[in-house]
Amino acid sequence: MYIAYILLSSSFLIINGTAAVEDFEPKFGYAPDIDGDIERSNKEWENASKEEISLKSTTNPNDKGIFTDIWVMQNESDLYISIQFELETHAPREFIAIIISKSDSESNASFYDAKIVQFYDLGGSAEEYRYRDFHISNGVFIRDEEDNGDGAADLHGNKMIYEFRIPVNTSEEDDRDVDLEFGEEYAFKIVYGENDDYQDILNEKNSIVTIDIQYPKSEEIPLWKKIVFILAIIAFSAIGLLYGLYIYKILVIKKKVGRIKE
Repeated sequence: MYIAYILLSSSFLIINGTAAVEDFEPKFGYAPDIDGDIERSNKEWENASKEEISLKSTTNPNDKGIFTDIWVMQNESDLYISIQFELETHAPREFIAIIISKSDSESNASFYDAKIVQFYDLGGSAEEYRYRDFHISNGVFIRDEEDNGDGAADLHGNKMIYEFRIPVNTSEEDDRDVDLEFGEEYAFKIVYGENDDYQDILNEKNSIVTIDIQYPKSEEIPLWKKIVFILAIIAFSAIGLLYGLYIYKILVIKKKVGRIKE
């Protein structure tokens, strides 16, 4: 029992120490309102895949991290991600960034596209925030001319709720954004920061998850249509058999008539 305990404890320490990556296969659901508020009466995010991750510093091994709930959902046109956590105090310039890799690679060099919700006076009179879209070139964050997607956040007591909408399988060719294609897997780095200087963002508290972009499901055929379709096949098959039997009888009679004439 002691040996088993040691082995089991070691495995958990390894998982925690290496920050095991969560892998999501998003479920399809109705598009939520991106407003930083979850309307449970409207069953927002009801179909989301939900996991808990820890946002930890990459430079401080003693960092306990921020325990964070991440919800992931998809429809035919967009990927939806909600980030939720509680803190006793929130920084005035708090932000959450979702940095997207061009593939499932987790190396910093592969992260190219950043979607950020940035506060400017959290806890103040306005609590203003903005959604920003960046692309990353040689570690430098460059603001896109147009924001692709959407993001919002709201503070509920000590709990912060961030919501993001990221387009998938877009027909527009924009080399400043990662084109999330159906059937492909991508690495997403979730980053928490406390200022608007993004040049050192990759060293902020973060965690990496992978998301498999799902193909749209074909429309489900109602049961009554399936029954009608099956009955139609049976009916037409029966008619075909009867018609074949009718032709066979005619041919038999024709042969008998020919013999009588002979």
